[in-house]
Amino acid sequence: MYWIDHTRLCDDIRRQCAHLFTALGRVDPETPVPHCPGWDAAHLAAHVHAAFTWAAGLLNSGTAEFRPPHEFLRDIPDDAVDSEAPWPVYVDGLTRAHRKTPLGERIAGEHTGDPLAESADALVDALLAGSPDRPVWTCVGEPRSRFWAAWGALEAGIHRLDAEAMLGVTPELDRDVAEQLVGFTLEVVAHPSSTPFFDPRFARLRKSGERILVRAVGSTGGPGEWLIHLVPSGPVLLEPGSGRPDVTVEAPGELLLPLLKRRVPLSAPGVRTTGDGDVMADWLEHVVS
Repeated sequence: MYWIDHTRLCDDIRRQCAHLFTALGRVDPETPVPHCPGWDAAHLAAHVHAAFTWAAGLLNSGTAEFRPPHEFLRDIPDDAVDSEAPWPVYVDGLTRAHRKTPLGERIAGEHTGDPLAESADALVDALLAGSPDRPVWTCVGEPRSRFWAAWGALEAGIHRLDAEAMLGVTPELDRDVAEQLVGFTLEVVAHPSSTPFFDPRFARLRKSGERILVRAVGSTGGPGEWLIHLVPSGPVLLEPGSGRPDVTVEAPGELLLPLLKRRVPLSAPGVRTTGDGDVMADWLEHVVS
């Protein structure tokens, strides 16, 4: 799942957050976020703060059990969120509740200042405080700290795109790191234990044996290809070359990652699709995290 150095992922979190916070500081808090329907810039800032606070809390506690984000956000009343709701509904409710708190109002007004930037620093500090193999709860794979470095880089990079989209900017991510996050994303999607963290639409994904080949153009160090098999038990990853794909989607890593996270369309310049495009479109429609 991992081939990029832990420290490099931590550096990428800091770098992406710098762009993210700068973009947030240049827009009105009520500016709608194009890629997050129903959210404005203040919601995005509150979400990022909550996410990084959660991850840092998990790492610092060293917990082996799942603990929901609101446990680490002491200003949110327990009855303000529905912890039994599907994960995307819970996250949206948490974000809206956090946005209304005094801390959320402060985040919306300051953007780059305390405590938003401090939440990013706290996450990176927690990641660098111990070994990448330090035990901690994760939703997939080995329960190790390195998972949260990749997760943090994914959150920072994707939400940087969200923030800069409000400015009409189309940035380029680090190609190698983006390819690592493509692999990380697909490993998470293909692991049964991650299912509760996806939108309920995930259950309606095709399951009749279709194969999707995802190829990172210009790969310099990662595997470069992933073959997804859609079977009744859910998507699984096969060795590339072990079956003929129904559809192949190709793009450089810095474009492939936003595509898989639904920030750019299949029709975007630089994305090449061959075969049954409906299979890939169905994947993008149902794999929402």
